[in-house]
Amino acid sequence: MPSGNVYVTNFAANTVSVIDTTLNTVVGAPIAVGAQPVGVAVAPNGNAYVCNRGSNNVTVIDTATNTVVGLPIPVGNQPNFVAIAPNGNAYVVNIGSNSVTVIDTTLNTVVGPPIPVGNQPWGIAVGANGNAYTANRAANSVSVIDTATNTVVGAPIPVGSGPIAVAVAVNGKVYVTDINSNNVSVIQFAPTLTSINPTQGPITGGTVVTITGTNLTGASVDIGGNPATGVSVNAAGTQITATTPPGAAGPATVTVTTPGGSASLVNGFTYVLPVHATSLTATPALAKLFPPHVYFPFLTATLTDEVTGLPVPGQTVIFKIGSSLLGVATTDAQGTARLNETLILTLILANGGYDVSFAGATTPSAVLSPSSAHGGIIEP
Repeated sequence: MPSGNVYVTNFAANTVSVIDTTLNTVVGAPIAVGAQPVGVAVAPNGNAYVCNRGSNNVTVIDTATNTVVGLPIPVGNQPNFVAIAPNGNAYVVNIGSNSVTVIDTTLNTVVGPPIPVGNQPWGIAVGANGNAYTANRAANSVSVIDTATNTVVGAPIPVGSGPIAVAVAVNGKVYVTDINSNNVSVIQFAPTLTSINPTQGPITGGTVVTITGTNLTGASVDIGGNPATGVSVNAAGTQITATTPPGAAGPATVTVTTPGGSASLVNGFTYVLPVHATSLTATPALAKLFPPHVYFPFLTATLTDEVTGLPVPGQTVIFKIGSSLLGVATTDAQGTARLNETLILTLILANGGYDVSFAGATTPSAVLSPSSAHGGIIEP
């Protein structure tokens, strides 16, 4: 494992000095390496890899013993800097051959042919996503290498004049120093989206969702074309929390937009209607038996939304006696359905009343649950 010491390349002396970071003192004598050592990086196995620009090779140092391991590893022309990828491989930029050499740090052997990049690659860094970025000084660009496949991804990215060093921030942004234009270029890649959780919520909005992906720094979010609120992105740029806006019932596309571009989860979130309980109240039939006389010519049933307390218009109510259908009526603006009882009073009286039922329904604002009631008889 790495020792915690600092390894410093001495370009003119062809050596590497070791500094004990606990005592801030030099450890032992300088370690002789190749000609004109420049970049150095330590792999997870504890070996340090030193780019010898003047001898076109890489020296390996065992940081446990501070001794050179084996022979120098031949690479491209004028190796300058080196970076270690998450897979443990070392990536060496070769200024003179416009390429990157890959070293397997387990075997200390070169992996495959050199990877061509831009003109005079100078600095290199590897992000947490496994991509390596080379600052191509003479091409004013940055090349991207997928370290899983050791292939270049897309076209070189234009930056300032004379890019020389590169670093990847925890949020995935790439920072490039431009030596000739005296500035720093910032590269932010387009976001990618993996998931959203939860995947559904009420049409009224207010659901706090978590969106995962990459390159999410600086994001805005809209769901179904409406902006979400309370948008917050974690430091790594891999997770967003946001609160859903109101929306229409059904699936809605989730879109995340950053300075680097946008990405969508098509129909990633579903707006659902709230479920409201309902109640029915049925008025009793009113009659005199001797002589028969109907005081109320209608049976009435009123449907109420138990959540809002409001009457529900436009819904179908079924009037029955046992399994026998008396009739069907639609609730009016007051939520009341009416059925003429003149011709069926005798049947109602014989059965001790009647029953009403509402089968439930879906409205633009809610799913209404079924309900039922019994209407009795009043005999004055």
